[in-house]
Amino acid sequence: MSSKEQVKCLMPMVELERDKIHLSEHYDKQGTGLHDHAFLELTYIVRGTVEHTLDGQMTELHAGDYLIVDYGSRHFYRCKDPGGYDNVDCLFLPEIIDPVLKGTKSLRSLLEHYLLHFNMQAFVQNPARMVFHDDDGRILELIRRLHTEELERGAGYVEFMRCYLVEILLLTMRKLDDAQAAATGHDICGFIAGYVREHYMEELTLQSLAKRLNYSLPYLSKKFKDETGVSFVTYLQNYRVMEGCRLLANSNRTFAEITEMVGYHDVKFFSDLIKRFTGLSPRNFRRKQRL
Repeated sequence: MSSKEQVKCLMPMVELERDKIHLSEHYDKQGTGLHDHAFLELTYIVRGTVEHTLDGQMTELHAGDYLIVDYGSRHFYRCKDPGGYDNVDCLFLPEIIDPVLKGTKSLRSLLEHYLLHFNMQAFVQNPARMVFHDDDGRILELIRRLHTEELERGAGYVEFMRCYLVEILLLTMRKLDDAQAAATGHDICGFIAGYVREHYMEELTLQSLAKRLNYSLPYLSKKFKDETGVSFVTYLQNYRVMEGCRLLANSNRTFAEITEMVGYHDVKFFSDLIKRFTGLSPRNFRRKQRL
């Protein structure tokens, strides 16, 4: 390795030692060699499909997925796309959260700190073994803010970075709470039904929920159908039709507006759904409800 390459490799460690946190963006990567490290690493996949092998276990990562690699874990990445992948790495030491955590070498210990206050003994799943998905882009936005503070180095930039990192960790642990609620398998369908009620107006698939809950798609699909008697697609359609009919009966919004409000973009498709479930076109359904 040349002296210039050695300096390049040492720079992130110098910044990590100084600020206790360091971010770097990577573009068109093809992968990495097997390695470990003496810090925590949050990796966010911005573009592409990647195979990530962590302590011998391989997981496929897609855009919007992120994970936190613990101290001592050995891992590597291999790109599955010819064009490479883009990602952001956030390296951090526990003492960025609180100086008293200096010497801590465990993600679990960090998450149990009083500022975060998660009882990790109550969780079945190890967060350092999970893949999380950034459903609404909020995590990536916080990572961008972290990077901006690091680059601009304005007054109090380390304190801002600490606050953004705490928010990322709290939002991530909220996702772990969701997974824990269904971890025993007793409340999977209850969680999914509740999630549909809160998010039916968004792009929503059982695959995204399977990833969120850390279950395989075939298992979750079968369990949901066994317990409810209908597929997830039918359940979601039923709920959207119910909400659409409620809006038709109780509002003056156009059918195109209602279609968008319940999570569809194809007016004809949603009109056909309503007719299939009610026997009436949207116009006739509204007229009948107002007689």
